[in-house]
Amino acid sequence: MVSENLVRAVKGSRPWLFSLICLVVILGGCGGQRPPLSNQAQTLKKELLGEMKTLSAALVEPVAKQDWETVSNILQTSHEALAKKGKPAPARIAVLDRHGILQVRHPQKREEHFDFYQFEPVKIVYLKKKRAQARLYAGKDKFFIVIAPLLHQEQVAGAVVLGLSAEDLQHTWKVSEKEFLDIDFNS
Repeated sequence: MVSENLVRAVKGSRPWLFSLICLVVILGGCGGQRPPLSNQAQTLKKELLGEMKTLSAALVEPVAKQDWETVSNILQTSHEALAKKGKPAPARIAVLDRHGILQVRHPQKREEHFDFYQFEPVKIVYLKKKRAQARLYAGKDKFFIVIAPLLHQEQVAGAVVLGLSAEDLQHTWKVSEKEFLDIDFNS
């Protein structure tokens, strides 16, 4: 606690200095700490990170070799394994190559190779080698994605993307959009 004598001395001699100190103390107390995650958000984070870890281990070599057929098989097998365990599976799983271009996704729709490299969360993944999440619109559908780098010999060989529909996020996981976007997937 600040001494009363110090407060009186500063306040009396320099009122502007007292105001500045008060402002610093107030702003310092609002340190931008995130509110604690709900139990549902903690479970979602744990499940997504676990799936990311499993997928990353399986995908890193085929992605580094650009073996997209093997990558496609891994995504399909992973999706089926989650369903067999009775766990909610991501609505979409995708893999980007080393240039941020979509190469494979499950469920497979049509062959599309979108360039996501300029997408801000993808830049974080490729440049900082960190996980990132975002809200993404695909036509009229809204998705919430988590993107993780696939590191091969300390270089980003590509990225894996797990996507949850807005409905799954809200109804299956019972996590709000804001809380999902506030989760730190790097801690």
